[in-house]
Amino acid sequence: MTIQAKHFDTRLNQWIHTDGNTNNPDSLLKEELNNTLLEYFFPGINFSFGHMDEKSTVEQLINHPEGHKLLLSSKTRLLYGPEECLDTIRQLCPDNKDRGAYGSIFLGSCRNAVNKELNILIVDDNNGENGGIISNDQAYQLTGDCYGQISKELYHELTKHQKGDKYRVIQHRFGWTDRAGDDNKYRFGKGTLRPANLEQILNYQDPNNLNKIDLILPLSAFKGTDKDNPNGPTKPQIQPGLYRQNIWLGEKSQSELGKTAISQLLASFPNGLKDFTEQLELEAKKLKEAQDDPRQLVQLYCEKYEKRKAFLEEQATTLEEQAAEDPILAEELETLRDSEALLRSADRIATDSFIYKLIKADLQGEGQLLETEKVQRELARFVQNEWKEIAIGKTLTFERAMVIPSKDLQNGEIFIPHYQYGEEVLNFRSPFLNSNGLCVSTNKIVEDILGPDGQPLAGAIAVSDETSDRIYNRLNEQIKSILPEAQGKNIQLAGIENYLDQNISKLETRSGLTQLAQSTGR
Repeated sequence: MTIQAKHFDTRLNQWIHTDGNTNNPDSLLKEELNNTLLEYFFPGINFSFGHMDEKSTVEQLINHPEGHKLLLSSKTRLLYGPEECLDTIRQLCPDNKDRGAYGSIFLGSCRNAVNKELNILIVDDNNGENGGIISNDQAYQLTGDCYGQISKELYHELTKHQKGDKYRVIQHRFGWTDRAGDDNKYRFGKGTLRPANLEQILNYQDPNNLNKIDLILPLSAFKGTDKDNPNGPTKPQIQPGLYRQNIWLGEKSQSELGKTAISQLLASFPNGLKDFTEQLELEAKKLKEAQDDPRQLVQLYCEKYEKRKAFLEEQATTLEEQAAEDPILAEELETLRDSEALLRSADRIATDSFIYKLIKADLQGEGQLLETEKVQRELARFVQNEWKEIAIGKTLTFERAMVIPSKDLQNGEIFIPHYQYGEEVLNFRSPFLNSNGLCVSTNKIVEDILGPDGQPLAGAIAVSDETSDRIYNRLNEQIKSILPEAQGKNIQLAGIENYLDQNISKLETRSGLTQLAQSTGR
């Protein structure tokens, strides 16, 4: 499934030609979109892209060389199509703001896709309500914010899974029409899915109703219902229950372990640099010692070059998968490509890549070139840049993985399969879970991270998705069970820590003190 979308200039109301010749049809700027939700809803339709910036006017955005209408947007990218598409767009996104908020869901290309009739269990992920098909407790355990489950068989079909491949969490896009099955509304959404042996783990409430479930989707994965409308949703939300539905399901990406520099965190958490002071001091000490020994400095230069090259390649691979739907990521990808060009432009002129090869070869030999002016300049530039990166924390990196929720984890707990049980982990996630962004969590083993083969899912970690309301309800119950004088009291959110402070001496002799203190962040 491929869409060939032409590009036009919204100010000039003209098609964009790469050679500037408006009479040359071969130079018309086009873009391919593969395996998109857009094509599922609008097969065979010709679309085009315009762009806007801070100086664009409403009148300019109405322009189109063929009189097409603005349908969707993703950041500064504007999608135009024939006017007859507007009726479907209005059914998908009855609130106009959703046509911008969720435009990327329709435009993002997917690796693979299936379009078939499936049994889909819809679950209210706030309480586990699912129409009585399975127990609410189990349904609640298996879902989270935009998080659901996919049967092993459907996972194999969607991802082209081969024997020996590792199981991974997948990011997905989905949609169906008003004539596709039990539900009679246009629906679309996104989220993450964990592959699981659903036939083995599901506990059906009615033993005579054993319909094979292919997919479990939470209500939070459905978008475009205008649920925040003060007058009520413009389009009713789908109700929990089991649906037989013809669905388009696309695999956007799979979970992968990676790296991310802490400098990406510090923009939102500038005071966080102090948490890494000790490590940065060690980095600075290592650099200072290397400055006093030319061969040690050259060794450090080669190590840093090789690590940075690997890091750039890893980031570029990840961003490639996301850039098609997010222009900001596309710009970041271009920056990475520019950085890699500095490393790899030996085919054109003598650059850093050539110097690296020269220095590396000299290091393995007699070191005769270390005193030459060109090598000295390169090493001086390297040292200057290293001091700058140490100053802003750019030399340190976090491991990156796809997050899934686990109801068996509480606040302050995490499960990273390749870490030791009980190990303390400094971690954060985007968007941040709390106001300071960073927290120290204890590694705890949970089954949610396991795939159908019983092995940990590759590139995934499990965290608690317990809301503040649930945390404080749990704390209230724990306090009441420990202190008789707390019975009948409903200690409010703002009063939990004060209550603990006032009763700390009584709690010190109770086994729940550590858990209570950890849960409140004390």
